[in-house]
Amino acid sequence: MVESLIERRGDVIQVQGLTKRFGGMTAISDIALDLAPGQVLGFVGPNGAGKTTTLRVLAGLLRADSGSGRVLGHDLMTAHGLVSEQVGYMPQRLALYGELTVAQNLRFRADVYGLPDPRAAVEAAIEDFDLARFRHRRATLLSGGWARKLQLAAALIHQPRLILLDEPTAGLDADSRLDVWRRVLALARAGASVVINTHDLAEAEQCTAIALFSDGRILARGDPDALTRDASFQALVLRDADVDRLAGPIANLSGVMGIFPQGHRLRVLARPHAGETIAALATSMGARVEPCEKRLEDTAFVITHDARPHHDARLPRDRPGTTAS
Repeated sequence: MVESLIERRGDVIQVQGLTKRFGGMTAISDIALDLAPGQVLGFVGPNGAGKTTTLRVLAGLLRADSGSGRVLGHDLMTAHGLVSEQVGYMPQRLALYGELTVAQNLRFRADVYGLPDPRAAVEAAIEDFDLARFRHRRATLLSGGWARKLQLAAALIHQPRLILLDEPTAGLDADSRLDVWRRVLALARAGASVVINTHDLAEAEQCTAIALFSDGRILARGDPDALTRDASFQALVLRDADVDRLAGPIANLSGVMGIFPQGHRLRVLARPHAGETIAALATSMGARVEPCEKRLEDTAFVITHDARPHHDARLPRDRPGTTAS
């Protein structure tokens, strides 16, 4: 399915200033993005941050109120029928016909896309996604994981140049999540471009670039490794002491942005200058202090924290990224 994509070239996404309002609420504001062939761009951020709205605008399902740009050479503000022609879009909610079988759902989608040999396309999708045993099963009778597989197969059946996936791994087991990412990365290697919403920042580390959303804006964009490497914070682990007794005093220190109990350890995100102060207090309380590797979820937490109008060192004691989706 992916081989023919390698020959396709050209601009994929280049947009500026996209803004979308629903009544008096601004869902996204001044969104700027670009995406080249073969790249995987991850949208990350909390619920309600504007990720799905942006995805739907890029798919041509919503019209932005202002802004400009092109998607696959089409003017985003005037193009019609973009999804059915060149884009594969998979919404977070299942969009299958429950009373149709697996094969019938795929045939319907092949006909909608006007494929020259819909029967061959259906057979290829069934084989590629290991759906043969469910060929005659109604979609409503599939388990959640197999229904997601069918939905992904339907979104890709026309070999789109641009693939837009909204939480494709939500609710899947570990093996199925790995399978989705294997397919996403294979498609990108073959020349397709992918935009993927994900609540899992560990998964987002596989993307070639991420866009961190908050309150309808993009706070940061770039290579996930570079963003984490260059972010102005350090990560420390405090161990060998009473976590509950440590948490309050450490959280109140200047430069501490977040504390996250992890079993018998306390993970701390702090400004670079705060390390000595943290170490001195922790040591006086019987704890051992060790630097640890910074993660993308730490970076997202810190960038979002810095974007708040009023910073508060005494933050909720949750792992970074646990509210993202």
